[in-house]
Formats: sequence, structure tokens, C-alpha cells
Amino acid sequence: MKRYFIGAALLGSVLILFFILWYGQRDTARELASPAEQIITIHGETLPEQPNTLLAIDPSSQTILSHLYEGLYRFGKDGTVEPGLVEDMERSDDGTTYTFTLKDSESFNGEAVTAETFVERFRMLADDDTNSPFSFFLEDVVNGKAISLGTEEPETLGVRALDPSTLEVTLERPMEGFEEILAMPAFLPQTAIGEWQELDGNGPFHIQSIDAAQLTLVKNERYHAADDITLEKIIVWADAALGQESTGIHPIPYGTEEAVFESFEGEIVNVPRSGVFYLKPNVDEYPFDDVEFRKSLALVLDRDAIASKLARAERPTERLLVIDETETNATLEGDAAETFEAVKERLQQETIEIELLSFVDDEARQIAQSIKQDFEQLDGLKVNIVELPLGEKVRKEVAGDYALSLSGWQPDYPALSAYLTQFETDNYLNSSGYADETYDQLMADARATEGLEARDTKYRQAEQHLLEQAVVIPIYQAGRTYAVDGKYAEIGFPVIGPSYVLHFSEVYKK
Repeated sequence: MKRYFIGAALLGSVLILFFILWYGQRDTARELASPAEQIITIHGETLPEQPNTLLAIDPSSQTILSHLYEGLYRFGKDGTVEPGLVEDMERSDDGTTYTFTLKDSESFNGEAVTAETFVERFRMLADDDTNSPFSFFLEDVVNGKAISLGTEEPETLGVRALDPSTLEVTLERPMEGFEEILAMPAFLPQTAIGEWQELDGNGPFHIQSIDAAQLTLVKNERYHAADDITLEKIIVWADAALGQESTGIHPIPYGTEEAVFESFEGEIVNVPRSGVFYLKPNVDEYPFDDVEFRKSLALVLDRDAIASKLARAERPTERLLVIDETETNATLEGDAAETFEAVKERLQQETIEIELLSFVDDEARQIAQSIKQDFEQLDGLKVNIVELPLGEKVRKEVAGDYALSLSGWQPDYPALSAYLTQFETDNYLNSSGYADETYDQLMADARATEGLEARDTKYRQAEQHLLEQAVVIPIYQAGRTYAVDGKYAEIGFPVIGPSYVLHFSEVYKK
């Protein structure tokens, strides 16, 4: 599932090239706090909404579920996806079959987690009756796509248990790096669905209590690696306490006064996220059906001016693939004014008036105004900003009922393709009206490439094609800022996936 996300306050919300900011590496000179003091408190965090791993799309739910369960793979301490319950993995000579040997694991209530547990979960994920927004994760598994479309039965999915501790997964074609996606929350071994306090997970923590104000997790002594877990308790409070409470972890909202940062006794951590905000023209609408007109907008956009409007952890970017650490030539060449004058002459127009669709949000309002100022430097261009509530804006955008939109994208799976599929001709998420045979072929060639490095090279070519045609005009990469108590160590803040990872965290004495 990929989803629209609008504004820093609404972001919240691994990937193959995965970056993690780890705050507070253990200082051997410090003394570890007692077990009774091994408590991490988080203030001002959204509480989880959806306890079903197959349906949970909000970051808060995905974060908590990732602490209640452990799947085949997980988010690791060193910033990569690492084995969770996988003891060993073998890939067949033809590259299509993965065989996973599993560690012994049981739930909080003592139920064994076996290969058959994962077979059942994979089938439920693929089943069109489940209607999971993450069923596309299995489209490369034998019959996965057909099952999600309802043309095959879940039992035909290319997954089976060879014995209680051996799981086999067969792909439609060889694809190096497939196992990376298995760290996503949709693959967690949830055997029964109920209210949050009823969940019987096999992960490092268990829910002790939850209400409208707070959530408390406690250590799960049945976790297969319980001896490696130092934390005894995690408390998440919905109410913000930044400025009143100097301990704990505080997500810092957009627009926070600098004095608040200066008053905090701990560390300020800026965390880049996988989301990217951009301008998305509807290429079916005049004058955005003219590639040179779109280019003139991309060329005149001043990202440095926009930078002052962004939150601390957000940063301007010319890339759509913001998680990609490989350098590319993403700069569009040309002169904005000359390009725009040529467009006016060809269209026989002295003035051109356009509408920019934005939303009701302080940060978005400032960014939209900055964009308007940049665009209206083009002689004869008039920009009208239309702000709509989030739901109404998204509905118009999904329906293609817009001309130019300040929009965003947050991937939900660990591949560069997560940013690109929405622009393919027949993709159901393609609301921009873009249809290009060259682009579609680049995407098809990438999918048919087994090797990860070669496949990503082709995806970068597809990205460059979009940027050269100004089908998407990137503005900035999303990010989130946290104030973190100086007593805490090994707090993980992933770029994609859970908002935080506390499996390896420790509390020290000050």
C-alpha cells in the first residue's frame, strides 16, 4: 500500500538502501540503571488504531505491532534488515525458491509459532477476501497476484511448510533481495485478532494496559531472545509534555519555538523519513499537458527559499527516490524564463493562469505561498492557491480532478520501485494521467532483472525519465525531530517502517 500523506503533523508515519539514526551509543563509562529503572517513556505520540497486522496502515499501529510480534525478519540494530526468526536461509540455484529454517518461538500465552503459522498468514495476506492494502507484497510469489485478484484460491500460493521449522517460498521469477520485504508488519505471525490487550504476540514486549490516554508495554519473558532485552517497560502517552517534562522521548511538532529546544536537557535528534513531498501535475489538463510548460515550473522552483519553511528534520531534494544513497544527475537543465516564453509563443498566450491544490495546514500554506512567488516570477503566469481539508483534497486528487497538486508519497515496502509504480500507465494509483511507453518499458525491464544492483540502476533511469519530463517536481524529503532523554541509549529511528525501534534500548543512570 502506498498512501498520500499531507503535512508534518500528519506524517507520523526496510528498504534496500536503509538508513537509521541511532541515538546514544552505549558509553561504557556509564552505569546501567537497575531493572526497576529500565523504563522508556514517550510523550505526545499518537496511540495505535488498528490491531490487525494485515490492515494496519498508520505508523503508530505498525510501530506497536512490531514490538509485540517478531517475524521472519526485523529492523536490525546496525541499520539493515536482519533475520528475526530465521535461523538460516537458502536460495535455490535458479533463484526462485527460498527455504527458511526457523528458530523456536512461542507467544506470550505459550502458543508455538511454526512454519505453518507463516503459511496461514501469507495466504490470508494474499486472499482478496482479506482486502489487505499490503497484498501486493506477494505479487512476486507464485499465484500471489492471481489470488489477490480472486482468480486463484489462497491454497495455491507458492508457500508451504516442509516441517514445523522449515518454510519454503517460491517466486514467479528470480529476484535477489526478496527477503527484505518480510520485515514489514504485514508478515508478522499474528495467529488471532482481537482488541489490543487480547493480542498474543511472540515479540519482545506485551501489552499491559491501554486506554485513550496511554499505552504500556512490558517485557515478554517468553520471547525467544528475552535475555537480550534490557528494557522492562515502555510507556506511551498521547498528551504532549514538551516544555513541562524534561525526561523521556518527545516527538517535536512543526512550529515549536527554539526556546523549547534550548530548555530540553537531553539530545535533539533529526530523523529523515522515506516520504517525499512534490508537485504533481495532471498531464491530461491544459497547460500541464505541455512538457515544456511543466519544465519551466520545475526550473523556476527555488528549493532554498522553501527550506526556511520546513521543519527541522525536513530537507529540500531534487530526487524522487529520497532513500537512494547513490548519486545521480537529477538536475533539470535549461532556463526557466526562456522556456516559459517559448511556451507562451507556441500556445499563443500572453498570460497563463493555473490552480495549485493545497490543504489546510500551516506548513503547507507557507510552502504553497513560496511556490506561488517562485512561479509568478515567470512573466505572465498567475497562480491561484486552493486549500481543501485533507479528505476532500485526497478524493479530488485520486479522481484526477485537479491540475497541479502539492502532494506526497510514503512507500510501504523496501524497494526503489515503491516510489515509481504510481506513474505506470495501468497502475490504479496513477492519478496524474501520465502514460509513457518508454517509462513503462523501463519499469518492466527493472522487474525482469534478477540482480538487485542492476535492477536499481534501471529504476534510477525510470526516475530520471520522470524528472526530465517534469511529471513530478520533488520539493523536500520528510523528517521528524525528537527530543531524547540523555539516560536512554540505542534508540532506533528508522527511515521507513516503525517510528521507533526499542528492542535494543537501555536506560543508564545520569
